[in-house]
Amino acid sequence: MQNRFNLIDEPWIPAIGKGFTSLGDIFSDPEIPALGGNPVQKIALTKLLLAIGQVACTPETTEALEQLDAETFRNACRAYLEKWRESFWLFGDKPFLQMPAILNWIESQRAVGILSETKDAKQIGPGFYPSLPSENDSILSQFQTLEAQTEAEKALFIVSVMNFAFGGTQINKNIYPSEEKVKGKGKPAKPGPSLGRNGYLHTFLFGSTITDTLIMNLLSQEEIDNLLFWEKGIGTPPWENMPVSRECDVALSLKKSYMGTLVSLSRFVLLHGDGIYYVDGILYPAHQQGWLEPSMTIDDQQNPPKAILVNPEKRPWRELVSILAVFDSNKNNKFVCLFIKYGLSRWPKRYNKPGDKIGVWSGGLQVSFQTGEQYAKAANDFVESSVELDPDMWDDLWYDYFCKEITTLEEIASQVKYGVIRYYDAFEPKTERKPKERASTIMGKKAVELFWQLAERLSKDIAYACIPARHTESIPAIRKRMISIARESYDAYCPKETARQIDAWAECRPNFAKHFINK
Repeated sequence: MQNRFNLIDEPWIPAIGKGFTSLGDIFSDPEIPALGGNPVQKIALTKLLLAIGQVACTPETTEALEQLDAETFRNACRAYLEKWRESFWLFGDKPFLQMPAILNWIESQRAVGILSETKDAKQIGPGFYPSLPSENDSILSQFQTLEAQTEAEKALFIVSVMNFAFGGTQINKNIYPSEEKVKGKGKPAKPGPSLGRNGYLHTFLFGSTITDTLIMNLLSQEEIDNLLFWEKGIGTPPWENMPVSRECDVALSLKKSYMGTLVSLSRFVLLHGDGIYYVDGILYPAHQQGWLEPSMTIDDQQNPPKAILVNPEKRPWRELVSILAVFDSNKNNKFVCLFIKYGLSRWPKRYNKPGDKIGVWSGGLQVSFQTGEQYAKAANDFVESSVELDPDMWDDLWYDYFCKEITTLEEIASQVKYGVIRYYDAFEPKTERKPKERASTIMGKKAVELFWQLAERLSKDIAYACIPARHTESIPAIRKRMISIARESYDAYCPKETARQIDAWAECRPNFAKHFINK
C-alpha cells in the first residue's frame, strides 16, 4: 500500500484558535493554547501526546523534571518524531496503530471454512463517539446517510477508539486477534480501559499552552519506578512495535506498562476503503481488579477500589473535593489522582512567575450498558469543566474552606429540592404512583439541575474566595449569590399566580437564613 497522510505533517488535531494542526505543529508552535474537540477526543489526544513526550523526553528524577524547559521538551519530541516518521503514516504498509494482519486473518479463516461470507469493512459514522454506528439503523431520507469521513477524522477516530472503545458486539465476527482461535468467539468485546462500564472521569492539570500542559502531566522515571503496578516501566509505544495477537509478548508487555494506559490498543483496527475492520484487541481489567490510569481518581483503600465516574447531573467541578484531596493533610479523603498528586507537588517550584497559569481540567463521557451493548443515549452525555488555581491555594486551610463551601452548596441544593417537592405535594392528589414518578419528585429534580447549572458560574469565584487572606471578606458575598441562585431556582418551578399557589409558595419556600454570614 502506498504511504500517505503522515500524522507528523498533515493537519488532523483540533486545537483552540488554530483549527486543525499536525503533530509537528504541536511540538513546534509554542503559542497553541489547548486542544479542541469533545472531551473524549481531548483526553485521547492528550494521552497520545503524553506517550510521545514520555518516550522522547523522560527525565530521570523529579528534580530534573522540575528543571525541564519547554524548548528542550519540544526539541526532543520533534527529534523523536523525525526518527520514527515512517511509523506515523495513516495509510501504508505499517499504518499508524493499525493491524494489516487483519486481512491475512480473514483470508486464512475463509480458506478453512470458518468464514464463508465476504467480510466488509464497517462504516465509521459521524465520529462523535468512539463507537461504530448501529448496523440496523433505519435510513428514512438522504439526510440520514452516513458521509465518508476525511483522513483527519479517521485519524482522530483511531486515536480515540484505542482507549475509549464502546463494549458490545460491533466488532467484526469470527476474526480472531488471538493465538487461540476459538477464544472469545461470539462474546461481546469489553469496553476500552479508559471508558470502563459507565465512564471514568479523567483529570489533567493544564497550563497556558499545550507544551506547559504536557510537561505538567509528565512523569519522571523515578516516579514511574515507584509505581509498582507498571511492572514494565514506561514500556514501548505500540507504533514502534505492534503486537501480532492479544496474547503475544508485545501485547502482554504493553498491558503491564505505563504506555498501556496512554495507548492501550483495546481494538485492533484497519482502515480499508471508506470503512474500517474493527476487531477485539488487548483485554484489560476494570479498576476493581487493580487497573489504574494516572488521570483517573480512585480510592484504592476501599474493597473493591472506588473510582469517580462521569455524572452529567454532577458537573466535574463539584468533584474537586476528591480530586484535590492531596491538600487534605488529615487524610479524611482517600481519593488520589496521580497527575494531580505529582503535578501539584512540582508546580510551586516550576510555575511561580507572574503570568504563569495552572488549572485542573476534568471530563469524560457517561455511557450505559444494556443487554451486552454499550451506548451513549437518553441522559448520557459528555461533561467537562475547568478551574484555574492560584499559588495562594497551596494551603490546607484553603482546602478546608473550599470543602465547607461545597458542602454548603449541597445543603442549599437539598433545601431547594425538598421545598419544590413540598410545593407540588400540596396540589398533587394522593395516588398510587411510585415516588420517582410523582410530579413533585420530577419537578424537584429539575429545580436542583437548574440550581447546579447556575451555580457552576460561581465555581471559580468560590475557589478564589476560599484563599485564607480573602476568606473573611469574600465569603459573605459568595453566600448571598448562592442563596440568590437557590431562590431563583425555586421560583422557576414554583409559580405564584393564584391564591392557592401563593399560599403554597410562601409556606414551602426554603429558609436559607443559617447560611448567611455577616461581615
